[in-house]
Amino acid sequence: MRLDFSVSLSAGAPVVGVDGEVDLLTADDLYEFLATVIRQRGPRLSVDLRRVTFMDSRGATAMLRARRLARSLGGNLTLVGPSAPAALVLRAVLPDQDLAPPDPAAADVRRPQPHPLG
Repeated sequence: MRLDFSVSLSAGAPVVGVDGEVDLLTADDLYEFLATVIRQRGPRLSVDLRRVTFMDSRGATAMLRARRLARSLGGNLTLVGPSAPAALVLRAVLPDQDLAPPDPAAADVRRPQPHPLG
């Protein structure tokens, strides 16, 4: 399982790109990377989750911990376009966060469909 990170700037604030699976084996790496960005570049940042292919509760907890760190330093962590797998888990951990999927097709994956017979 591989997890890749990138950092770019948007309006002077860091945007961290996350690519891959965020789970038991990689969640601590994600948190440590985000914490380093927060400490080195300031507590206002965005995290782009469009390329996350899987996320479990450990990944969501890492995001929550990073958001708490940013807020404790006077900033905030904003999620950008979480993929359907990430949004599904994050809704349970960060219910106050706007987690609109990046495209309408992703929303259909999570919406229960009525059974044709009933």
